[in-house]
Amino acid sequence: MAEKSVVEFVEEWQRGAFLLLGSALVGGVSAVFVGSRTGGTMGLLAFFVGSVLAFLAFSYLLYGE
Repeated sequence: MAEKSVVEFVEEWQRGAFLLLGSALVGGVSAVFVGSRTGGTMGLLAFFVGSVLAFLAFSYLLYGE
């Protein structure tokens, strides 16, 4: 297996950071939207569901799998 260059290593970390931060951001926005309309428990559930769905969507767009 070939060694990765520094540029490839940094790009891989940037994609991972985008996945995590983007998923948390989408989860937070969905939690604020749902929580303001229904309540705290549903907002917390919306955060987790929104984060997971965003992670799946972003990873599909980035990696195609």
